[in-house]
Amino acid sequence: MRFPQYYFENHFSKFESLLRSLGEECNLKKGYEITSINPNLYLYFTLNGIFKLSLTHEEGAIKTICFHGKNSILPYSLCRPTDNEYKIESDALVLTAITDVLAIRIIPRVFHKAMLENPDFHMAMTDYCIRHSNLFMFESINLSYNTAFIKTCNFLYIYTSYLQGKGIRLTQSEIGEIIGETRLEVARVLKKLRTMGIVSTSRNGIEVLDMDNLINLCSYGCN
Repeated sequence: MRFPQYYFENHFSKFESLLRSLGEECNLKKGYEITSINPNLYLYFTLNGIFKLSLTHEEGAIKTICFHGKNSILPYSLCRPTDNEYKIESDALVLTAITDVLAIRIIPRVFHKAMLENPDFHMAMTDYCIRHSNLFMFESINLSYNTAFIKTCNFLYIYTSYLQGKGIRLTQSEIGEIIGETRLEVARVLKKLRTMGIVSTSRNGIEVLDMDNLINLCSYGCN
């Protein structure tokens, strides 16, 4: 089964020594936010902990995009100077530490210089950006054409197969933020899936009881 990558980790493990040499360690508490309105913007190479990337609409709606764990780099938009050519609304994109985070903080111009001097690192960064682009393209199709039922099934497969194992626990509202649906719609789908005997839910999370039938309800193609 093919599915989008909502959780990024260990993409830059082989470059840890290089990245440590470019910056300094910093500790970021759970709840710390990184936005483009911060007075001093840095790139962060995560050593431990998890960040959530989300998009905030001017009317207050939130769309969670993905998560970044160990050996990730963010915000990757700072990896090259753009002179604001691709500037997004200042408070639209937000990175939030959902755990305490230990990271290497790197000045953008220092990071960019290292990319130019290290072709392998440059290619790894390019691949990293492409992986995010693939996710964004999937999201455009998923949000535009799939029903709330299919979107929930799609994400439940990824969530229970992978994200929960990484320590990410999401409420029904947070699942709705990712798939572009309300908490009520997610609750309705979960109720139907419980009735079908496909999932069970509790305070500890969501458990898939019948993975084969869940897969059959998803829109993903099989390998």
